Amino acid sequence: MINITDKLWEGVSTMNNTRAFRTLQEFVKEIYSCVHCGYCLDSCPTRDANYFDVYGSRGKMLIFKALLENMLRVDEDFADRIFNCALCNWCAYKCPEELPTTEIFAAARYEAARRGLTPDTVKKSVKYVIERDNPFGAPVSERTAWSKGLNLKKRGESVLFASCMNTLMGYVELIHKMGASFDSIVKMFDKFEKIKLEGIFRRAASRLFDPNKRYHETLRKSVEILNMLGIEPAYWGEEEPCCGKPLHTYGYLDKFEEHARNVAELFRNNGVKRLIILNPICTYTFRVLYPKFLGNFDIEVKHISEILAENLDKWADKAVLKRPIKITYHDPCYMARYMDIIEPPRTVMKNIKGVELVEPARYGKNTYCTGDGGIEVTHPESAAKIALKRTRMLLETGAEKIVTTCPACIAMNNLGLRLTG
Repeated sequence: MINITDKLWEGVSTMNNTRAFRTLQEFVKEIYSCVHCGYCLDSCPTRDANYFDVYGSRGKMLIFKALLENMLRVDEDFADRIFNCALCNWCAYKCPEELPTTEIFAAARYEAARRGLTPDTVKKSVKYVIERDNPFGAPVSERTAWSKGLNLKKRGESVLFASCMNTLMGYVELIHKMGASFDSIVKMFDKFEKIKLEGIFRRAASRLFDPNKRYHETLRKSVEILNMLGIEPAYWGEEEPCCGKPLHTYGYLDKFEEHARNVAELFRNNGVKRLIILNPICTYTFRVLYPKFLGNFDIEVKHISEILAENLDKWADKAVLKRPIKITYHDPCYMARYMDIIEPPRTVMKNIKGVELVEPARYGKNTYCTGDGGIEVTHPESAAKIALKRTRMLLETGAEKIVTTCPACIAMNNLGLRLTG
């Protein structure tokens, strides 16, 4: 009898030396190592939102097996299944075989992307990342508006990476408040681009309202805090590149590799030694994905909560609230499960006098996704169900405030709060 794993492996190279990532076929041994135990399905957010196993890791692994055995093909249905996932890494955390499930999902998305089967919203985001260094397509003026008047230096060894998410995530909240779909917004901007009105519309809209004001204020306060610690970070302003994570998230792995190489060279040529970041997703991208894809990325990458936790002696005595407050903290998946950054944010919160921290039922590595990670763009209905479920968990603590360290989680928790009525 021929072992199907060995048969499929015949003629498949273990790694293509011309690229840093593996294709779906190159994960054949891992795919056939899945024992279908179902541990990954317990509390999988997309399976919870859509009920059927095909939306969880076990179902996806069965799809991949069928694909490798030529029983299925990469088509629109395949793409719909694999993009209906928040990449929260729950399945990899729960897998008794320690399978790199989210890496396999990225490889599956690569198969869809190279066949042009990604949703239109994704194609637009990818185009914007490549051409405008942010997935929202916002002009430079909007990405840098938060720093006005701070007189931050442009170059230095320590750089505050503001991130397009920390500067522009208010647009996601605005779309939610409008009750519009990402798909309809993309179609609208396609029309504006064709008649050369996109720039005029964006400028007019930014003058009428600023959905990013709260996110910008967080960045400004972060600069104040860093200065108090004796750190004067540089900020690249209009020259700040996108980390490129949307390219990776949506399966454009070849484009991500190229983008990462260019950004790494840019930092290296300008003497960057340390990146200080508020956004966990960008932190993960630089801290984990860049070294993995490039082989050598020797820049220190720190989430701001880590810096605060390491410098308690410089600020803790001064951190006193005017009145006591009960808060609960939502662990972002990229902080807790992807990078194991669990204690630093709690160390910070516990050293603020007047703060009472109450943990939700799911926290730390057992945290529950808020419905971001790209699924809010590809499958907003699933994302909304996930956001509502997580927000209810957080509200059950009786806390006055929900605190988190991820701009995407802020936007989705605010959606969850609106959905609770």
